Amino acid sequence: MQKHPFTCRQLLNRDYRKIQRQVTKYYRNTTNLVLCLKIIQALLIRRNLAAEKLDLPLVEIVREIYQKNPATPDIAAEIYQFGEYFTARERHLLMGKYKQLVRLFVLVRILGERLLHIRKRGLFLSG
Repeated sequence: MQKHPFTCRQLLNRDYRKIQRQVTKYYRNTTNLVLCLKIIQALLIRRNLAAEKLDLPLVEIVREIYQKNPATPDIAAEIYQFGEYFTARERHLLMGKYKQLVRLFVLVRILGERLLHIRKRGLFLSG
């Protein structure tokens, strides 16, 4: 398992441009696309909470991840968070590419929760 490169404090308190440069460097040096998307989501939250008007973080990286990499369920699960990064036409094309994977991800998540619930209930009833 790869260690997270930033703490929550760093993501929320460092200079916005500096943290974007550091995330870009991390993205270029690693192949962990899912972790990069999670970090960018944290920066989006910071952007929404900020008093001043901040630009969308790391637009080029998000566009590159979704347009140039093969579709995977992990990446597909996060696509709805990044609607602002694409034009309407690009979003439509990406949804065609990722729709089945998003459905599969949701189905697996629901089945997993259901099985966990059944297993807990079975353990409770068996004593």
